[in-house]
Amino acid sequence: MHVVHVCASLDPATGGPANVLARMAAEQARRGHTVHVVTADPADLTDTQIDMLKAAGVTCSFTGTPADNAGSSPIPAGKTLSELLNDPQTDLAHCHGIWQPLMHQAMGLARTLGKPYIVRPAGMLDPWSLRQKRLKKAVFLALRGKRDFNNAAALHFTTDTEKRLVEPLRLKPRPFVIPNGIDWDEFENLPAPGSFRAQWHIDDAPLIVFLSRLHYKKGLDLLLPAFAEACGSTDARLALIGPGEEAYVATLKTSTQKLGIAERVIFPGMIKGADRIAALADADLFALPSYQENFGVAVVEALAAGTPVLISDQVNLHHEISQARVGSVCPCKVEPLTRLLKEAMSDREKLAEMGRNGRDWVKRTFQWAIIVDSIDEMYRSITEATP
Repeated sequence: MHVVHVCASLDPATGGPANVLARMAAEQARRGHTVHVVTADPADLTDTQIDMLKAAGVTCSFTGTPADNAGSSPIPAGKTLSELLNDPQTDLAHCHGIWQPLMHQAMGLARTLGKPYIVRPAGMLDPWSLRQKRLKKAVFLALRGKRDFNNAAALHFTTDTEKRLVEPLRLKPRPFVIPNGIDWDEFENLPAPGSFRAQWHIDDAPLIVFLSRLHYKKGLDLLLPAFAEACGSTDARLALIGPGEEAYVATLKTSTQKLGIAERVIFPGMIKGADRIAALADADLFALPSYQENFGVAVVEALAAGTPVLISDQVNLHHEISQARVGSVCPCKVEPLTRLLKEAMSDREKLAEMGRNGRDWVKRTFQWAIIVDSIDEMYRSITEATP
């Protein structure tokens, strides 16, 4: 099968959609599919993620301006996409995201050229997301968005919760619910215990890890006071791992000082690869009290590393986490988050057992090899129904 994936960026710092797409496309290419990825990244973007894609046989096209030559003209995205979508060998386009101009352009070209396309909203149609810049998004939906979505061959949701949250929009295409995955090979043999702790001089103290973008929607304004209240009289440590805008990170550091926990909260920044897995594996608990989270790949990664999770009920994977009994779920409020943190830190053996169960569950459920089977079935159902 010949697939064209379209996404705003492959830069891991931009968050979930980029990382999910890279792993998905690589697994598809390893299976023998012809896979092309088009993004709006600068033409000189480099990252180990892109190296991984190329090694798997994925062709990448970047339509943006090179970062070191801001005065030059970008490669015309329309021409790149029209060539790919007009190729008789191309079976379909898979669009990851909705708001960016490149996504609208891809959907419009696919319609014009009679090529079926799938839209993966990636949580961007959740009510919380639609309330951000509400007027601008309402206008977009009325003028362009609804047409883009209603002419799609399918909508690709990653949880039943995401599908339910989008139902009030009454979109016409057939919905598929297929979760995101992880590369199990990265987690099969975990790093030796203690490497992350040693780097940050944590020793055997209880360790809570947050690993995501440092952004206001992630609920860090809840996590910091909850940690201060629940763990203030202990030697527990909190690691806030991930990239963030300098001004926002500064406000977080100021908050730790006001709460009296500055000495026990660390900010390692963005970490990748084996270091990322080592941080997750060394934690007693992974926390993600987001106000909105479409899926939460980091939640699955934490479980794959053998670490149980504490997430908010606005992380769309929360039903699955509760049903599998591999973590705790709370509303986006400081008080219940504080209570669950206290309970978790009071029994580290129970946490370890929950983490082992979570690791087994992820291995059975979220490997990309398993997920891509379902994606292939979705593709076949679409191409077989296309004249």
